[in-house]
Amino acid sequence: MNRNIVSALALVSMLALLGGCNEEAKPQKPVPQFGVVQISKLYQDTKLGKQGIARVGELENKAMAVLTELQQKVEKAQKDKNEAEVQRLQKQLQSRVYFLQNVIKQDQEHVMNVMQTEMKKAFEKCQTEHGLFGLFSDEVMPSYAPEVDMTEAVKAILDADPATFGELPSLEKPALPEPGNATAPADKASADSAKAADPKAASPADKATAPKAAAPAEKAPAAK
Repeated sequence: MNRNIVSALALVSMLALLGGCNEEAKPQKPVPQFGVVQISKLYQDTKLGKQGIARVGELENKAMAVLTELQQKVEKAQKDKNEAEVQRLQKQLQSRVYFLQNVIKQDQEHVMNVMQTEMKKAFEKCQTEHGLFGLFSDEVMPSYAPEVDMTEAVKAILDADPATFGELPSLEKPALPEPGNATAPADKASADSAKAADPKAASPADKATAPKAAAPAEKAPAAK
């Protein structure tokens, strides 16, 4: 009886071994060769992206304050029935609107340029650290496996040493440049003043046009 039990156990072990050999080995997942980054998340969630959004909002609020102050001056002039002042302020308000629109637009472009430059450097660093062939944005890769999402890796690189956007641009309109001959009248006035103070100090032009002094008349011959 003991011999039968041993034989049965041996048979069960052999069948289990054969069954294990027949099982197919599960294939391993391939190592990702490319990564995908959610660009919109970088703009919204990174320190640099939040700074850029706050900067644009601050500049817009300051520009609105400038325009509101001018509008209040226009309304006061209208209330005082000062038509000349109303026209002057309205012209100034219109000019300032165009100027501030350009300032805000240029600063928004500056913010975008800084963001894109810093993200490109972060992409390259992430690609090197993870041994990837390249990175794609989720805009061109709408469907992808979770393991190729490198958004958090790129975000960590950007947040480690965020760049700065610099000082806010001025909202004051620069003064118009002086014309090239603006100092000519002043120079002429200075020369006229110097001539009046010292009549003997004549300019080279005056010397060139001044008449020559007449030669002394010859003495008439004495009468014999």
